[in-house]
Amino acid sequence: MLLHRRVIFQTMLPVVVVVYCLLLAGLCGARANDEDETARRLKAQAYRAYYGMNQQVNYTLALQLYRQAAERGDAEAQFVTGGMLYQGQGTDPDKRGGFKWLLMAAEQGKTSPESLAIIGGMYLRGSTVPQNFLEAKRWLTGAAENGNLAAQNDLAYLYYNGLGGERDYKKALVLYEKAAFQGDAMAQANTGLMYASGTGTDIDRAKGYAWYSLAASRGNTTAAINRNSLMMDMSWEELNRAQGLSLQLYRQVENMAAPKPIAPEPPAQPRK
Repeated sequence: MLLHRRVIFQTMLPVVVVVYCLLLAGLCGARANDEDETARRLKAQAYRAYYGMNQQVNYTLALQLYRQAAERGDAEAQFVTGGMLYQGQGTDPDKRGGFKWLLMAAEQGKTSPESLAIIGGMYLRGSTVPQNFLEAKRWLTGAAENGNLAAQNDLAYLYYNGLGGERDYKKALVLYEKAAFQGDAMAQANTGLMYASGTGTDIDRAKGYAWYSLAASRGNTTAAINRNSLMMDMSWEELNRAQGLSLQLYRQVENMAAPKPIAPEPPAQPRK
């Protein structure tokens, strides 16, 4: 009889455990759903405060509400909280706090080219976080691929100097030139240097001069000095081609159409 009871008990034990686990999972799921719903409600209130929907714009309140949702693990709220802290919206600028929340959001897959550039740039410089070139390259790559100018410059710097891996001058030149076409004077100066010296490419003094000249026109003193020095070694034909190329680059960077030729207007047609 005792043996029989023991068998029944042993048979029922797995069933009891399964039922208990299912109940526990249901409770946990309900709690998670409650938390998700709370986060959604907080984000909705924060959104209305941020954009002044049916109320005055209130960044301070928006930040408080987004932060509450962020503390519940909501990636979108972490992303917005990080951005507001970093930019000083609703509070004084807090780079350290902004970085922390942006990184937490990024690790959950919520990013933008701007947030990736911030994270990567801070790892590169060792600002608010220990310097780490591999982490910098990891985050900057995604931002650079999406056209972020700061990330392109920083990633080019890593490749040029062989930080976080082997030197790759060709990749550095590609990135510097992308940033140069977006109007960044430092990238223009670096692009000019690489063409003038044949770093990562064949020597092309005309292109080097053109990028130097464009950077100099934007106030880069070093580029102006390098341009003038390079000019001393150029023939008149090469210099004319270089100056023509600099104007082409200027128009590309400024998105300007080529000027129409100045010509006499056709005579007015006589009235009949």
